[in-house]
Amino acid sequence: MRATSDSRKDEIRQAIERWFDERSDALIGDLSRLIAVKSVNDAPSDGAPYGVNSRQALEVSRDILRNLGFETALFRDCMAIADLDVPTDAVPQVGLLVHSDVVAATGGGWTGEPYVAEIRNGNIYGRGATDNKGPAVASFYALAAARDVARSLGIALNGGARVIVGSAEEIGCVDIARYLKENAPPRYTFAPDANYPIVNVEKGRYVLSFGRKFEITPEQLRGGVFVRAFDGGETSNIIPRLSTATVAGVTESDIAALTREFTERTGVTFELTPLDRGVKITAHGVASHASRPQDGNNAQTALVSLLAALPLIDCDSTRAVRSLAKLFPHGVTDGSSVGIAGADDVSGALTLAFTVLKLTEHDFTATFDSRTPKISDSQDILGIAIAALAGEDIAVTYSNLTRCHVADKDSPFVRTLLGIYEEYTGLRGECLALGGTTYVHDIEGGVAFGCEMPGVDHRIHSADEFIPLETLLTSGKMFADAIIQLCDSAE
Repeated sequence: MRATSDSRKDEIRQAIERWFDERSDALIGDLSRLIAVKSVNDAPSDGAPYGVNSRQALEVSRDILRNLGFETALFRDCMAIADLDVPTDAVPQVGLLVHSDVVAATGGGWTGEPYVAEIRNGNIYGRGATDNKGPAVASFYALAAARDVARSLGIALNGGARVIVGSAEEIGCVDIARYLKENAPPRYTFAPDANYPIVNVEKGRYVLSFGRKFEITPEQLRGGVFVRAFDGGETSNIIPRLSTATVAGVTESDIAALTREFTERTGVTFELTPLDRGVKITAHGVASHASRPQDGNNAQTALVSLLAALPLIDCDSTRAVRSLAKLFPHGVTDGSSVGIAGADDVSGALTLAFTVLKLTEHDFTATFDSRTPKISDSQDILGIAIAALAGEDIAVTYSNLTRCHVADKDSPFVRTLLGIYEEYTGLRGECLALGGTTYVHDIEGGVAFGCEMPGVDHRIHSADEFIPLETLLTSGKMFADAIIQLCDSAE
């Protein structure tokens, strides 16, 4: 990789700054269009393998790219592609991987409409503003800025650049897995779907689903105290903000003192609703991404712990609740309760989030989401966790384990991105290890570059998700600069 001179870098940056300054309103307008699509993954249909709304977001993305002057293509109806100066049948020099699908805006807590972009106090709010529609639109504009600036300055974009827009990132990156089976990744690939400065280490991900069937007992039929139903989280990668349980055989006054005690102990609040021969308990916690359970307060685990403390009759649902409280105690997120805790200096500590639980009078189903460090790649954490569940008479129904991803922090690619970050932000560039998984997880040398700035909680996967307008525009400028420098420096 050839180095770009300082004078050339200054010239490129000034031209990019002018380009974005002239188009900031258009960029914000296009992001607003994309946020308006409720692109939560849904049932497949013809031409929409991950749901019609997810496919619609791809089409809006393609329209934005076409308006910026690019031809677009569809890969297997699940990814949109736009190229800049990529030779025919060649592997692009630079790749930007983004996605237009989002997690659902469930659980309340929004101060505005989740799918209506709203600008307040220099921020743009809406589901997907940061994860990942804002970075996607910034990437579209970066591709156009790189094209126009390079041509105006006589710079050859050797090897070219490709933007790939996915539609199934939030359900396990199954679309990029399909793409990589048929296509080589660009030489230098980054996903603006995590944190600045650079994420070069992504922990592995271990998702386990499990459950148990029940039989109604005579004690339940006679009206003993037992958990009749539980409704926890919906998605494996989100810490539940709300969870509800229906308990038979108790009154509001019977458990009011216990709920106050658990609020003091956990910080989760509990709302009691009287029912015929029972009580509905609603737990109110704080949502967060499952890779950062310490940022949330899990309503599901708090409620399970509370239920286990009730004077429940001996029945299948009681044994299940107490087993779950033992295996996933509230506030314990290091995996130690199921025997898989671990940490190393490269990727940090393992995290485990108990995120989904549905219980009826006949069975329960549940899921946990663990983010695993490099050291766990050499351990049988799958077998250890399965054995811990089996010890509580709980059967595993699904398991998936992805290994840790590590890119060379000293590569010329990473050094180039860090230099651009420092130049545009004035902040120190460094490499990070995170629990989240992005599209580059299975791409050798790939990194995540943006768009969450240090010290800012963008509230991804939570209510009032937002991206600062300054971050949005600065990201687009950095992406454009990266395209030009990486292509201009091609050997």
